[in-house]
Amino acid sequence: MRSDSGMHAESTGDTSSDAYTLDVTEQDGARVLRASGEIDIISAPALRSALLPALETGQPVVLDLSGVSFLGSSGLAVLVEAREHAQGAARELRLVCSSRIVIRALEATGLRDLFDIAPDLATALRHR
Repeated sequence: MRSDSGMHAESTGDTSSDAYTLDVTEQDGARVLRASGEIDIISAPALRSALLPALETGQPVVLDLSGVSFLGSSGLAVLVEAREHAQGAARELRLVCSSRIVIRALEATGLRDLFDIAPDLATALRHR
């Protein structure tokens, strides 16, 4: 089992590394962030630095976690902070979770029911 202390590639200012990438686009009037790789103590700050400002745009935000291969406690903390931020600002935040790894992390921590979760990007974009 892997710990969240993360002994992986460092996150850089461009929000990408060998183990983690984040692409930000606009699609159908929503800000879409596509994360892939491992979201751990090293990469979680990069996710946070992209996700929180995206919620300030006024557009619905869809965080696609389909490509995530590991979601540690630091990543879960960013998701909770983003949810609180979205609710406080009356913004939409939707997660795309098709990965059993991500679903399991959310379920094991009791967080699944806190989020609006779609099985794929198309569903997330239609559900607005």
